[in-house]
Amino acid sequence: MAEELIVLTQGRDLPPDVLTLAEQMKPAGLRLQILPGNAEALDIGTAMREAEYLLGFVRFLPDEAYTQAPRLKLVQVLSAGYDQVNIAGARQVRVPICSNGGANAVAVAEHTLMLILALYRKLITFHNNVAAGRWHQGIPRNLDVYELEGKTVGIVGLGHIGQEVTKRLRGFDVKVIYYDAFRRTPAEEARLGVAYVPFKTLLETADVVSLHVPLNDDTRQMIDGEALGAMKPKAILINTCRGEVVDEQALIAALQSGRILAAGLDTQEKEPADPTNPLLALPNVILTPHTAGPTIDSFAKRLRNGYANIARVASGQPPLWVIPEMHDLFPT
Repeated sequence: MAEELIVLTQGRDLPPDVLTLAEQMKPAGLRLQILPGNAEALDIGTAMREAEYLLGFVRFLPDEAYTQAPRLKLVQVLSAGYDQVNIAGARQVRVPICSNGGANAVAVAEHTLMLILALYRKLITFHNNVAAGRWHQGIPRNLDVYELEGKTVGIVGLGHIGQEVTKRLRGFDVKVIYYDAFRRTPAEEARLGVAYVPFKTLLETADVVSLHVPLNDDTRQMIDGEALGAMKPKAILINTCRGEVVDEQALIAALQSGRILAAGLDTQEKEPADPTNPLLALPNVILTPHTAGPTIDSFAKRLRNGYANIARVASGQPPLWVIPEMHDLFPT
């Protein structure tokens, strides 16, 4: 019997070391076809016709890519987000879409802590001043520099990433509150050391608001002008999920007016950023280019989880990490 085929779509060119890992970690008894990073939807759809498994950074594919792939058993994404995957197309043919099982959660959590500390300690301002040979010159004595200890951190979205952030906050002696559409059990809250609060209460009481939600109709622009207006004047906003979760124009206005203290953003509404975007010039913003998740370590974890899930399905077991939008078809 012919070996089943895994088609790996890169989204954009992955580092050679990652592609080598993909080859080395492939489960025995399965074939792997790696598509080029610039593969178009038509090329991916053509490869899918002979494949049992689609693995990788999956972008939107038309319905016919799924309906014309009779062997397809699983769409396994390597990213945490799946907002660009055609869920309706996969539902038509009852092919499950699965997330990466939190494989990049540690990477994003560490990035989140980095942004919080860098904003509180004015890292970019101080670095630029020292690098320019100014040392303390030009920095006012009342420059806002804060410690994280004693602050209240609000986690919006307590999934894999949100939970990893809370674990890493324990050593900073902070109070952690959270809001999620699905409240955790009292035992889980006690284990994580978090307290559930309504979304508005979180905005009104948190010194740090950190976003860790998937992008969907409920979360799109959930941080709008009203939400920003409810935040404390010295609050900072961290976004390492999706840029569209934040109303960017409202955020720019809040930062320019001093309505909130600062923002650390790994994602923006338009990526790459428009050179004319005012966020690029604001002194109370730190920007990174959607790089919270990709690390050498997280790529190994993504492939490990992705291949493990493929191996489960290949052996006749139900898949893990089916996205919530498909739980009615594939109950967990």
